[in-house]
Amino acid sequence: MQIILSTQQSQVLESLSRQGGYATIEDAIDTALVLLADEITQQNSEETPEYLAWVEQTRLKIEEGVQAAERGDVLDADVVLARLRSKVEAAKAASA
Repeated sequence: MQIILSTQQSQVLESLSRQGGYATIEDAIDTALVLLADEITQQNSEETPEYLAWVEQTRLKIEEGVQAAERGDVLDADVVLARLRSKVEAAKAASA
């Protein structure tokens, strides 16, 4: 499938790639699509028990992270980004 991007869309993707957030423009697009799918899923399921449980689990994880940061127990940003990219790649591979 071929997709023609607007000038603004191309500039956003090129900027993300240049900033080092993504190895390629394709990686940036893949991540954007995964995030969009997640957002749509959440919008359609905001009242389900599963979604509410996810919200509570996320809240608890954020609180744990804040407490760890206050203790100085933090990870390097590059390590975190590498882990997130790995998860995105695993999710793409599982859905293929």
